[in-house]
Amino acid sequence: MSSHYIWPGQVFIGAGVARHAGTEARAAGASCVFLLADGAMAAAGLLDPVCTGLSAAGLSFALYDTVVPNPDAPAVDAAADAFRASEADAVVALGGGSAIDTAKAMRLVAAGPPEGRAAEYALRLGEQARPHPRHLPPLIAIPTTAGTGAEVTPWAVLTDPAEKFKFSVGGPRSVPEVALIDPELMLTLPPFLTAATGMDALSHCIEAYVSTNQNPVLDPMILFGIELIGRSLPVAVARGADRAARHDMAQAALIGGTAISSKWLGACHALAHPLSSFANLQHGLANAIMLPHQMAYSLPGAIERYARVGAALGVPQEGSLRRRAEAAIEAVAQLTRDVGLPTRLRDAGVSEELIPQLARYAYTVDLNWWTNPRSVDEAAMEQIYRAAF
Repeated sequence: MSSHYIWPGQVFIGAGVARHAGTEARAAGASCVFLLADGAMAAAGLLDPVCTGLSAAGLSFALYDTVVPNPDAPAVDAAADAFRASEADAVVALGGGSAIDTAKAMRLVAAGPPEGRAAEYALRLGEQARPHPRHLPPLIAIPTTAGTGAEVTPWAVLTDPAEKFKFSVGGPRSVPEVALIDPELMLTLPPFLTAATGMDALSHCIEAYVSTNQNPVLDPMILFGIELIGRSLPVAVARGADRAARHDMAQAALIGGTAISSKWLGACHALAHPLSSFANLQHGLANAIMLPHQMAYSLPGAIERYARVGAALGVPQEGSLRRRAEAAIEAVAQLTRDVGLPTRLRDAGVSEELIPQLARYAYTVDLNWWTNPRSVDEAAMEQIYRAAF
């Protein structure tokens, strides 16, 4: 048995750490910063501590705030062109997974040859991606949601606007050099986004824990992340200004991101990605709906591990091992209901007619099912979608 670990860069987590952006950019050798942010960040006042920190460090910065949800390759190419024009030498990304993924993909393009485009770096089965540039501009990632863990992962997930499927770019050298995880930036996140991004973090932890990749050093940390989400996500949804709950969720998202970087994911994410592309479901919501059904399908391949997931979620440890594993699935479904998210595809506006197409893309295009604890094929993907419908 062998293991391969991909670790985060420097990580600072705590109230107010967003103000360290200038200090960290200066330490990375920056003289001018490309500040990439979701357009809503300024209106919410979330840019203020970052801009203050950059100015205090004596750094000029160019603001780029045209990030789009579910970024596609053309959006990344536009950001790369803007980075080159700015003559900045470092990147600070502020926002959710879309902003940080845009930044991670953008710096690959910006550091490569002028004719290079984001789609050429796509990691696709049977295709050769463009080699990564040797030197990337430093990236400081500042998440404003507790979900994707993009601030510590080595990939960016992009959408192909023509084919409507998601693909990844990146690799171990694409992990941000610094992550500033400031729960204060998450206090005003609305309940739906708090719930959806939190369930995304839970899906990361659970899929990584039962993954066929053997990375045992991470296992206790992942179970702790599941415990944090089980106890704190309902509180963060109900009382968004609860600082302790926000800190727990920020820490859990960090754990989830670190876990999937080494252990990969599973069929839940393979099923969720087409739902975002074809049915326009928010990514965390897609994972929340699919996760219990993927767990139920996969249970024969990871009974003992699912039972441990249940223990981390507070499930009483009674009955047989299989019964405790089944109780873990029930606990995940109940958590989805407790945070106010729909639990059926039909209730989220997904058309049943889409299911065969979704299943085909989930199996033939997405790579995440490779490490699922029970083997899948296209028919199994369709079966899980229909169970969730």
